[in-house]
Amino acid sequence: MATFSLSVVTPEKTLFEGEFSSVVVPGHSGYLGVMANHAPQISAVSTGVMEATDANGQRRHVVVSGGFMEVSENRMIVLAEEGVLASDIDIKEAEAQLEMARRALRGESSDMTAEQATKALSVAMNRIQAAKKG
Repeated sequence: MATFSLSVVTPEKTLFEGEFSSVVVPGHSGYLGVMANHAPQISAVSTGVMEATDANGQRRHVVVSGGFMEVSENRMIVLAEEGVLASDIDIKEAEAQLEMARRALRGESSDMTAEQATKALSVAMNRIQAAKKG
């Protein structure tokens, strides 16, 4: 199976790099699929769960939040504003963040603006989803 090089980086660190056969990444208009020999492309990345599948069918999940992706010459780089590997997610902590965001949206907490609470809600839900996938 044909592969291409993938790097997923945040301002703090490189989350992972390697050879993959397919990647699905959240974009502003929906999820985008990339395979080997994909046409060159630059797109914005939205908040969601990114899934990368290697040549052996092993899947890696990472929650990304904002940023950009570039595909060119069998190489893809995802420059995420924030990102966390599914394997590094503490589900109990994500559930607590989800509840805190819900309380803020209901007006029970003044620690966050509505915009911050909406983003926190989305990130927490995606972290829980990714952690359950592994």
